[in-house]
Amino acid sequence: MIQWIKFFIELCLLKSAPQDAPSSKSALYFTVLTYFIVGSIITIQTQPFGSSVTIAAIQTVLIIFMTNIILWIRKTPERYSQTITSLMGTGTLIGLVAIPVLSLVIGAESEDSIASVIWVALIIWETVVIAHILRHTMEMPFIAGLGVALVYMYMSFAITLRLLKVIAIPVN
Repeated sequence: MIQWIKFFIELCLLKSAPQDAPSSKSALYFTVLTYFIVGSIITIQTQPFGSSVTIAAIQTVLIIFMTNIILWIRKTPERYSQTITSLMGTGTLIGLVAIPVLSLVIGAESEDSIASVIWVALIIWETVVIAHILRHTMEMPFIAGLGVALVYMYMSFAITLRLLKVIAIPVN
C-alpha cells in the first residue's frame, strides 16, 4: 500500500508515468472505489447526500468512459488498467487535499480568500497531472495531452453543472 501511495505522489509530482504502475485489477478496483468515495465527500459539502453520490458516480464513469475512448482511438486497450488506476489514484490524492481546502472556501467570508486561490491551484494542478498521464498513455507531446485534459475538464465541469441544475438543490 505504501508503494502505491508513493507512486501516486510521484505521479502527481510528474516524476512517474502511468506505465510505471504494475497492471493490477485489485489496484484498479480500489482506486475507482476511493475516487468515488472522495468525490462523494467533496460534493457532500455543498449538495445533499443523494446528489453527491450521483455526481461522484457520474464523474467516475465519465473518466472511465473518456479513457476508453482515448485508448480506442489510439488502439492501445492494453493500457486500460494502468491509465485508469493512475487517473483514479491521483484524483483521489488531489481530492483528499481538496477536502479541507473546499471547507475553507465554503466558510470564507469573501471569494478573495487564500483558500479560493488554493482551490483554483488544485484544479490547475489536477489538469496538469491528467495531461501528464494522458501524454504518456497516448504517446504524444505534453501540450497535446494538456489539450485533451482541458477538454476532459471542460466536459466534466459542464456535465456536473448541468446535473446540478437537474438533480441537486444547493445547500445554503
